Amino acid sequence: MKTYKVDLDYESFLFDPNYTEDSVSNLKIIREFEYIFFLVNQENCILKNARDYEKNYLNKLKGLDFVIPQLDPRAKNTESWWGNRHSYSIEQNLNSKITSAELGKKNNWGFYKGALAKSSEEVEAHIKQFPEYKNWIIKRPHSFSGIGHYQFNSENINKFIMNKIILGEVLVEPLYKRVFDIGTTFVVKDGIIERQFMVENINSANGGFKGGVGASTLDKFKKYILEKYSYSLDELEQITKEIATNYLDMGAINNIQIDSFIYEEDGVLKLYPLVEVNYRKTMGLVIQTLADKYPDCSTVEWVIRTKKEIDEDKEFYTRSELVRLSPDGTHFQTYLKRNL
Repeated sequence: MKTYKVDLDYESFLFDPNYTEDSVSNLKIIREFEYIFFLVNQENCILKNARDYEKNYLNKLKGLDFVIPQLDPRAKNTESWWGNRHSYSIEQNLNSKITSAELGKKNNWGFYKGALAKSSEEVEAHIKQFPEYKNWIIKRPHSFSGIGHYQFNSENINKFIMNKIILGEVLVEPLYKRVFDIGTTFVVKDGIIERQFMVENINSANGGFKGGVGASTLDKFKKYILEKYSYSLDELEQITKEIATNYLDMGAINNIQIDSFIYEEDGVLKLYPLVEVNYRKTMGLVIQTLADKYPDCSTVEWVIRTKKEIDEDKEFYTRSELVRLSPDGTHFQTYLKRNL
């Protein structure tokens, strides 16, 4: 029987030179979302849990037909579940936004008017080349879920803040008028693609993940997007296959997840195929696993809200269609919504 740990500190492991496995900051994020293992797991196994779970909560998930592992907080010889851990250098390269930006620019898949910069002076020099764009974003190459992103207006640059953001090489590009975001995952086993699926990622203005929508089949999901936005995902379906092939050629042997978005320009919806690539498990896998669990539904939503956001929505708790999936004691509460 396998023993797993939920290594949501994977990015820190890859990119933080001061990484410590049991640091307070790493344990905080693991304890916040460790339970997603219960939502995805389908095997009889052991989990080295980083927090306690009430029996009533686990029984509730069992009642919803989730497979709950044996819990052993002192377990030894664990396998990392979230990240890959097969080649440190390959994983660093494949998870870097610089890698995806360079690939996107080379193939006209993204980073169209973007640039790499190491100082505020380089940022300013670049944005002067595109006066038609006023709003810009700076991204650190190894951040995730919008953390470390900085948005600014080219006519009102705060150099003090910008210099605090630019601690090394960063990516700078225009802010587009995003209409919706798509995450495409290729399920890969030993370097072979076994499945492709897509989910709609619901993100905040700063890129923070707020949940998403999925369907049990790719065709059903594409129909949902076509009906909601009058936009076909056929082109994106093919381009992401090419992107995934490039990542396999660079050494990927496990799941590849590609972030894309559709934006509006001059009244026309346009495709930005390659924002970044996550070479690891993602929250999109959680959404898809929930969708697979309910194949009779047209779509399934995974809703993420803070306690404050829920309290400000006075009707939230009256929505009988929402089923809470997160345990007590988390900052973010997550809910399942099934759409017939």
